[in-house]
Order: sequence, then C-alpha cells, then structure tokens
Amino acid sequence: MLLSNSEMIRNGLTSSIRIYCVSRQSVYLSTRYSHHNAEPPKWKKPERGCIKLNFDGSSRTKKASIGGVYRNHEGAFLLGYSERIEKATSCVAELVAVKRGLELALENGWLNVWIEGDAKFVVDLLLKPTRVKSKEHVKHASEIRMLASLLDHFDASHISRKGNKVADKLAKLGYEINKPTVWRDVPPADIARFLCEDAADN
Repeated sequence: MLLSNSEMIRNGLTSSIRIYCVSRQSVYLSTRYSHHNAEPPKWKKPERGCIKLNFDGSSRTKKASIGGVYRNHEGAFLLGYSERIEKATSCVAELVAVKRGLELALENGWLNVWIEGDAKFVVDLLLKPTRVKSKEHVKHASEIRMLASLLDHFDASHISRKGNKVADKLAKLGYEINKPTVWRDVPPADIARFLCEDAADN
C-alpha cells in the first residue's frame, strides 16, 4: 500500500532517504542539493515552478519562537507560519523553523523548494559536510535531511538579515500568539508592507 508523504513522516519511514551518515558527534550530509553561494543583500524571487521559503528563529531568555514565509515566482504570498516553541538556542530555533517549513511544503504538495535564511551556520550545516558537536543539532539536521529527501528538488542559500525581514517579523510574532498559526493566501497585517517592499525590489 502506498503511503502519502505525511504518513511517511508520521511513521518515520526512511526508505527514500538519500545516503547520509550520523556519527556519535558529527553529521555528514551529502551534497546532491543545489546551493546558492552568494549572499544577496535583497530578497529575490524564485524561478517559475519553484517556491521559496524564508525562515527564521528567535531565542530569548526563557522562550523561543519560529517563523517562515512561502512565496512564488511572482513574489506573491502563499503561506506563512509562526509558532512559540520551548526554550531553545537561536541555532536550534532556526533548525526547527526549517523543519516546520518543509513539513508544510510536503503537506501542500510543494516539491520544488528553495529555502533561505540569515543563519549561515544552519545553511552550511544542511548543505556541507560539517562536524557538529551538539546532539540536538544532529537530531534536527537529520530530520530536515529526511524531509528534504522527499522533495523533487531542494535548494538553499544564505541571505542578509535585511533581506530576511519578513521571516524575522513572523518569528517574532510567534512570541505574541497563543498557539501555532498558519496563514494561507492572505498574510497577517504585520508583514504586508515588507512583502510589498520585497516584491517591488525585484
């Protein structure tokens, strides 16, 4: 019996995962995916047929939150999400933001995805053979890699904080809401102006 992507995720099946190795203190990730090396100062639209996720994580003294936004080749808002999570470092929050974003992509049947964030360590962790000491980083990176293996194409890049302002606003919005929230088609008022600014710059 064939299982849907969401069922595969829930059941933890890994049969379609590309080869990667997790050692006791290191995670080595294969490089079959594309990688934009340059760090653009401004947000750029994806190509037609691809959708782009900008993600961000935020950490404060006793709490953390995540956020992300999906846009198409015209710069149009498709989906946004914000969520308060348990206490975490900023790096862990960034990784959780990516993981949640990829889960939403698979739920919506989006299989050509470009992700982008302002945390260079996280982008490098996902795309390069990287030695990682934190077991929590290894865990989240491995789960992200599993989700990414279910896509037809996965691309990732680093961007300046200025270029990632929409995701930053959504991550900070997570502190203010009582439960995980997903916006579809119509963005929250807090980010509307920044979406327009990004689209106008392209």
